[in-house]
Amino acid sequence: MERTIVSREAVGVTAHITQRRKLLMAQILIEHPTLIVVRQGRKLLRGIGQEWHVDPGMAVALAADQRFDVVNTPDAETGVYEADWLVCAPEIVTRFATGGIAGKPICDVHVLPSATRAFSDAFVRARQGIFEESEVPRAAATARIVEMLAWLDRSGGYFQCESSGSVSRRVRLMLSENLGAKWTAPGVAEQVGISEASLRRRLAEEGTSFNKLLIDARMSRALTLLQVTDWPIIQIAFETGYESPSRFSVRFRERFGYCPSAVRTPDGVIAESADLL
Repeated sequence: MERTIVSREAVGVTAHITQRRKLLMAQILIEHPTLIVVRQGRKLLRGIGQEWHVDPGMAVALAADQRFDVVNTPDAETGVYEADWLVCAPEIVTRFATGGIAGKPICDVHVLPSATRAFSDAFVRARQGIFEESEVPRAAATARIVEMLAWLDRSGGYFQCESSGSVSRRVRLMLSENLGAKWTAPGVAEQVGISEASLRRRLAEEGTSFNKLLIDARMSRALTLLQVTDWPIIQIAFETGYESPSRFSVRFRERFGYCPSAVRTPDGVIAESADLL
C-alpha cells in the first residue's frame, strides 16, 4: 500500500512518518490532539521555556492549538527516523473527556516515558481500525479508539474537548479541509459569517492575517506529505494549492529554511540552529 495519510470519518486519521535527515521544523502548529509513537530515531519538541525528548518506543500526546519547534533525528545506524501518529475524531475525544476520567487534562505535552504493552497494543489496534475500514466495523473501530484513550488516561493524561476557539483557529481549520482550493478572504469571511473587514481586523488582533494563515497551513500540510507519502514534489505542490512547483519551493524554503527535497534526502544536517546541536 502506498504510504499516505489515512482518514476514516468519525474515527480518526493516522500516518506513518519517515525522515532521513535531521531538520529543524520551526513553529509547527498542532491542530488537533495528537498521539505519536516513535519507532526509530528521536524526537525533540521545544515550547516556550521547555523541551521534551521522545526516544524509540516512547509515546507522546500533544494538545491541540499548540506550536512547537520540532527536531526529528534519524537513528545513527539505520539513518532513518520513523514514527506513527494518530488523531482521534473530535466527537470521540469529547465523549471520553466528559466521562469518568482519572488523569489530568493534557494542556501541552504528555510524554509516556515507557509506553506499556497494553497502551502500545491499543495504539496499533486503533490505527488498524482506521486503515482497515473494510475489515473493521465502525463501532469496533470507535471502541478501539476509546480503549486507547483509556490507557492514555491511565498513564496520567487525557485529551480535552476541542473548542471553536479563536477566529484564526476557525479559519485555519476551514482552510485545512481543502488546501488546494482557491481561497479568498471574502469567501472565507462569508463562510465564517462576518464581513471581510471584520475578518481582517479580528485576525490582526490575534497577531496574524488571512495570507499568513493560508501559507502556513499549506506549508504544514506539504511538510507532512513529504514525510508520509512517496508523491513527487510537483504533486504535493498541486495538492497544497500551487500551480507552479517553483513557487511552491520558494514558499517552502521561506517557511522552513530548506528546500522540499531536503526532507527526503539523507546525509548531513542543514538549516539548523546551533543551539539545537
